[in-house]
Amino acid sequence: MTNKIQNQIKEENSPYMGGEVKTATLANGAIVNEGLAFPKREPKIDEIRDGITMLKRFSLDNTVIIEGKEGVIVWDTGGHMEAGKRKYQALREITNKPVKAIIYSHNHYTMGAKAFVPEGEEGKEIQVLSHPDVHKNRTNSAIELDPAATRNGAMHFGSYLPSTGPDAHFGSGAEGGSKAGYIEPTYGVQDGEKMNIDGVEMQFFYTPSDTYDSLTLWLPNYDTVITNSIWNVFPNMYTLRGQPYRDPKGWIKGIDIIRELNPQYLIPEHGNARRTKEESYQLATNYRDGMAFIYAHAVRGINKGLKPDEIADSLEFPDHLANHPWLKESYGELKHHVKGIYSGLIGWFTLDAADINPVSIPFRSERIVNGFGGANKIIDLSNKALDDKEYAWAAELITHVLNIDPDNQKARQIKANALRQMGYATPASSSRGFYLTHALVLEGKVDLNQTPHGLTGLGDGIEKLPVEQLMKLLEYKIDPVSAKNIDKVMVITLSDLKQDFGLHVRKGIAEVSNHKPKKFDMTIELPSEIWKEIALGKTKIEDVVSQDQIRSSDIKETIQFFNLFEM
Repeated sequence: MTNKIQNQIKEENSPYMGGEVKTATLANGAIVNEGLAFPKREPKIDEIRDGITMLKRFSLDNTVIIEGKEGVIVWDTGGHMEAGKRKYQALREITNKPVKAIIYSHNHYTMGAKAFVPEGEEGKEIQVLSHPDVHKNRTNSAIELDPAATRNGAMHFGSYLPSTGPDAHFGSGAEGGSKAGYIEPTYGVQDGEKMNIDGVEMQFFYTPSDTYDSLTLWLPNYDTVITNSIWNVFPNMYTLRGQPYRDPKGWIKGIDIIRELNPQYLIPEHGNARRTKEESYQLATNYRDGMAFIYAHAVRGINKGLKPDEIADSLEFPDHLANHPWLKESYGELKHHVKGIYSGLIGWFTLDAADINPVSIPFRSERIVNGFGGANKIIDLSNKALDDKEYAWAAELITHVLNIDPDNQKARQIKANALRQMGYATPASSSRGFYLTHALVLEGKVDLNQTPHGLTGLGDGIEKLPVEQLMKLLEYKIDPVSAKNIDKVMVITLSDLKQDFGLHVRKGIAEVSNHKPKKFDMTIELPSEIWKEIALGKTKIEDVVSQDQIRSSDIKETIQFFNLFEM
């Protein structure tokens, strides 16, 4: 069978190119792929065995309560305080014992921790254990990318989508809550470290998964493993919202540690616990085999010199893995993981020399539009593709018109229609979020520059970051066009902290120094709280320079200098 015929068959089976798709309509009107129509289940307190209880479906993550001699140990606290409070209330239905320790599985589910420290008990010592890098990753992780991370995460989880109707969000996108209740870890455990906390013997293992600061906890006296390495869907080896490369080899190695421990009880970060050695071992084996198959397929394709799309399109997942209930594409798509591995291993270059210095997007699209006979001809062909249910082709073809005429309303609506149908058809929730959000953007119903209600990015945490980090943000906010001929130095003094910084704008580049430079052109002195308001774009320099708390060597020059930055 030729590659041409193989590709044709794959396109015919694609849900985005006329392949058979079954959809379902949820209670809020959301149209989703039938595979995403999970039955709504209420939160449940699930006693795994004596001394170990799992709080499931109170939020995205499972919280595990381990009873000690005098108190309880809590594994994960939820992604925000609202979730943490729900879980703490459930804890109090189980026991009145005090919280002796909190364990963070990784940096994602740390923000509900304060809910487990009731009012009046803040002064009591509670151990907070984690991988040593959790605090660094929680507080320092690429704050310069916070706007993009917030926007992309909101699309990924469907936070821009309406609450009712065909385009409505569902599942994780519907989960509200943003208030941060993070507590800094008191101790970073070592790989393989054994501890006794409140009479409970435990051992920690470094098992990188969707973050490099993930842990697996082994409770030998309970024959139980609790881990972030296994979920109830195929693991997101790559995520559409964009994050650093997730190395499948480390993830697989961590699961192999679990297989070697061979526990009777296996409690995953998401999904139901396994209660027999056979079930636990088989789940761990199938889960690691799914990742191993994808990784090996990508490596083979790279070694053959294939392009990432070619490698992804040639993927044929084994039936026993494709049909496994915990290896469904309901979160991310397998093809995306293949491309993510390609990029993570060898970067963006496809090894086709024509891709080294391609023509610009507008140039390419203009030539394609003209070659097809003009914009109106492409609009007609795109509408035909829609009628033929070739949604992916319609979206790709009409994009060439929008690349040269972004305000063409007919083209915008055609693309929106195509993306919407792809959103209804996709088996993956994250793909649905992006498809439907972009459809609404094209129709002018969503503004990606407006953060969805309830989302705050780093939230409360960003204002609590060291001023050095916030000052450093200026290096990424400089407008290189406005500043291309500027070479000036400002001293910024934070009066309440008695701390000096240098800010040098040097012909389109901004450089921050954590000390007062020897030579400078202007000065400004102001309280750190006002500075944070300016740095985070919550207020403009023009609105505060007249305040008594602010002193400037030249107010007009200061305003002009700060206007070189995109605050």
